[in-house]
Amino acid sequence: MPTVPILHDFERRLGGLVEGLFAKTFRSGLQPVELAKRILRETDARKTVGVRDVWAPNDFGFSLSPVDAERFEQAEQALVAELQQVVRDHAAERGWGLVGPPRVEFAVDPGLKKGEFHCEASLVEGEEKVEPAPASAASLVITEKGSTRTVRLAGRVVTIGRLPECDVVLKDAGASRRHAQIRDEGAAHRITDLGSTNGTQLNGQPVQSRELADGDRITIGTTVLEFRAGS
Repeated sequence: MPTVPILHDFERRLGGLVEGLFAKTFRSGLQPVELAKRILRETDARKTVGVRDVWAPNDFGFSLSPVDAERFEQAEQALVAELQQVVRDHAAERGWGLVGPPRVEFAVDPGLKKGEFHCEASLVEGEEKVEPAPASAASLVITEKGSTRTVRLAGRVVTIGRLPECDVVLKDAGASRRHAQIRDEGAAHRITDLGSTNGTQLNGQPVQSRELADGDRITIGTTVLEFRAGS
């Protein structure tokens, strides 16, 4: 999963910043990494897809229980800074733009119990704008249930599966929720199976991870996705 290194880096940086305080303050209850995971999920679910570009949410408001808010208070500045970096890192990994600088804010909701939280994600324009990465010329020609469509591979990592937040959504019952990903490695693209139930085939052969060539045929369930490298 492409987001795992981002989460590992987040925990490492935050742990180094607050050292002993991190271990003592966050031993129980809501964990900082849960907030980072929610940012990743909300970003994937609430991105805005345009004709040429993809823009990610940059403004995240967290509502915390009184208990967790008090626990986070001493390390709040460091935690906010690192969560904002998660927003930047995830958008950069996917090649998505930000309409303004990342912003993370905490508020207290007396109605929440320890460990519970809410998150509101939105796009808020600001002076510090991050432009989306240049669009890849590569694409997939997808043949699914008798119809054909072409999907441009936008961003450095493109996830394929049944979940609505996947970049390429398949209605094929043979596809897993997060089935496979295609990563732009600069000089080439690589297909990687994400531990799917039924596996991924490349040109008729089971594959775990392999570099793609123009014209390669990826099979997921009964769906065929032909890779076009472009110019």
